[in-house]
Amino acid sequence: MSDLPKELFNLQEKYSSSCKVYSFQELASATANFFPENLVGQGGCSHVYRGYLPDGKELAVKILKPSEDVIKEFVSEIEIITTLHHKNIISLSGFCFDGNILLLVYDFLSRGSLEENIHGNKKDYNAFGWQERYKVAVGVAEALDFLHNGCAQAVIHRDVKSSNILLSDDFEPQLSDFGLASWGSSSHVTCTDVAGTFGYLAPEYFMHGKITDKIDVYAFGVVLLELLSGRKPINDKCPKGQESLVMWATPILKDGKLSQLLDSSIGGDHQHWQIERMVLAATLCIRRAPKFRPQISIILKLLLGDEEVTRWAKQEVSEPEEVDDFDGESNNIQSHLNLALLDVEDDAFSISSTEQSVSLEDYLQGRWSRSSSFD
Repeated sequence: MSDLPKELFNLQEKYSSSCKVYSFQELASATANFFPENLVGQGGCSHVYRGYLPDGKELAVKILKPSEDVIKEFVSEIEIITTLHHKNIISLSGFCFDGNILLLVYDFLSRGSLEENIHGNKKDYNAFGWQERYKVAVGVAEALDFLHNGCAQAVIHRDVKSSNILLSDDFEPQLSDFGLASWGSSSHVTCTDVAGTFGYLAPEYFMHGKITDKIDVYAFGVVLLELLSGRKPINDKCPKGQESLVMWATPILKDGKLSQLLDSSIGGDHQHWQIERMVLAATLCIRRAPKFRPQISIILKLLLGDEEVTRWAKQEVSEPEEVDDFDGESNNIQSHLNLALLDVEDDAFSISSTEQSVSLEDYLQGRWSRSSSFD
């Protein structure tokens, strides 16, 4: 124990009452020694395996890859997620540290992620229709409203995306992966390392490292566009200039051409008012300037059909967005960040503070370097 990093030293005593401390052998047995066929997800900083306890309970076992900040992120995720109790937020079953191996354990959700259900191998147009998509949108909005407004101390998730939204058998969503999450503040915080996922990054966060709850609102808007259109946030197979979902959708939203926006697989089981309000919500969430994006509590009311908020939203989107030039940078629709212009192998990244002052033009042309890549 004397060789244990100080951050881990008191972890077991502090959190053993709120979640289980697993042994490495327990988790190795549960996953058949991390058998490759049990691998259900992987990113730049972790692998996730499906496992079974002797009593038959299914687990999702997340192994963190070694990195400079891995212990800090491991402890932070445990500290934050053990304070969160909400039906639309994943619960931590337990954790394990064995030497330099760090593992987080969650309940396993059989339908997998929203990303898999829209874009991947779990895609089933008959099962995942409009009502299921609407249910997911409302559930994730409720999770974010709880994080931003319902906790004793606000939490900013910082990595809201379809692969971090897990679905139960009845399509109840649970927001997961709090590895980048941070405690909220009454004013914006500027971070020295921008981290997140291409296609979901708010302009002020990528360009300047500014962190407020509005970066979660922006990313949620991208998720809403995925639910509406069935398109990926970044798709290099699309025609030039349409690779970014936000860039493609913005003129369609502006012109009100919903038939061009909606996924052709959405059946006739939808309520027109639900689609209208989700389109309004997406339009407001992806606004370039954070001060013109509503709080998530307003977006939730809009999705739920609040008439007063709906009237306000219609008025708001009918007026041109005011100019807010980000400290003198070009006011250009491409500041919605056409991330597909960047030739990247992974969809998640980190850049150091010395790279954050990249100009809009250089950014759009991909003239910057990444210090590391992780999920």
